[in-house]
Amino acid sequence: MAKVSENRKLVYEILLELERSEQKADVLLHAVLDKYDYLEQRDKAFIKRLTEGCIERKQTLDYVISRYAKTKNGRVKPAVRILLRMGIYQIMYMEGVPDAAACNEAVSLAVEKGLGGLKGFVNGVLRTVSREKAQIAWPEEEKQFLSVFYSMPEWIVERFLAAYGREQTEQMLAAYQSGRPLTLRVCAGDDAAALQKEWEAQGITVKASPYLPGVFQLENVPGVERLAGFSEGAFTIQDVSSMLAVYAADIHPGDTVVDVCAAPGGKSMLAAELCGEKGRVYAFDLTDFKVEKIRENAERLHLAQLTAEVHDARAHKAELEGSADVVIADLPCSGLGVLGRKADIRYRVQPQDILSLQSLQREILTEAIRYLKPGGTLLYSTCTVSREENEDNRDWLLKQFALEPVSIRERLPEAIVGDTAEKGAQQILCGFPKGQPLLDGFFISVFRMRQEA
Repeated sequence: MAKVSENRKLVYEILLELERSEQKADVLLHAVLDKYDYLEQRDKAFIKRLTEGCIERKQTLDYVISRYAKTKNGRVKPAVRILLRMGIYQIMYMEGVPDAAACNEAVSLAVEKGLGGLKGFVNGVLRTVSREKAQIAWPEEEKQFLSVFYSMPEWIVERFLAAYGREQTEQMLAAYQSGRPLTLRVCAGDDAAALQKEWEAQGITVKASPYLPGVFQLENVPGVERLAGFSEGAFTIQDVSSMLAVYAADIHPGDTVVDVCAAPGGKSMLAAELCGEKGRVYAFDLTDFKVEKIRENAERLHLAQLTAEVHDARAHKAELEGSADVVIADLPCSGLGVLGRKADIRYRVQPQDILSLQSLQREILTEAIRYLKPGGTLLYSTCTVSREENEDNRDWLLKQFALEPVSIRERLPEAIVGDTAEKGAQQILCGFPKGQPLLDGFFISVFRMRQEA
């Protein structure tokens, strides 16, 4: 039990730090797990699950707290609220944790953190939730219910309802709350079947993706660096939606590719593999740290044809004007398609950010298009599902520049192709197709620069 308490103590410290700072949850969690790499895999999995769960379900947890934590001024101190969130999450969503253990450990942690005077309050709230968790009264109004039950800000729910209706919206929200395995792509020339056997021998659950060959979803991973084939550069981590965007661009051997906002680098790596040793990929991003990560991965994957540089995509590189067969513009966005992978985005992004991002995207696209050769291909993609950042920008591109849409129907798996693919665009929604492995929400659009331009 003492060892489990240490795990909960780490979760408490992570959540408290996130309350106090503006750090991104995934970055902080990764840093902590790296620091405590000596922990057993089950301990790290517990820390990851409880931390991410408390972030992902924060709105739901706070609703439950508000119903059972009756205080004089209606407020609960942040440190105590974190303890309650941790306890309630375990009680409501972690079947492997006995309710009594969740209560007892929360009380012990309260004492250890100097909150002993509130241990009775913490114990009382958690024991009541344990007894009544199957009878919690959720809001009756549609928008409020979806917001509270799926822990999603009301303004996002409202947008989804307007765009997709109740059934599709709830399917998306439920998908965002589902567990996401690690997705990776085996590089060309490496033996995917042999690697799968080696991973399974490491005790890892491995499933082949139904969307693309050589792509696998892994669970119970002890650490990416420990996977067979990592040091040899046999695979790279990338979500399927991101891969599909690159395949939609139809990159050929010998092509020159410019990736204007490349981090974390997955698209650049796949583009380099597709254009081959005689091709060239220029990967740009805004910070030294991100660019260095791209360089490290390119070296590990033996992609000498990839060059990574620090560069602001809003500024022009005159030496590359008119040189690119393909420009990849996967641009900064609101991230509403990856809420299942980066849960804290839902609490950071605000409605007004969407139009600001649309303006930034158009500023970058105006420069990016200048790198295209006549007849060259522009891939514009985002990991969001907002019309302003997706369809509206696509329409703007067609009106403002000498571009024409390119059908991507034959370049995408049949299971996800919709009516718009013939016209060069596809919105992928998390949770669709129903019953298939989850994809990140993603918008893919492809254009060709007219020859006379």
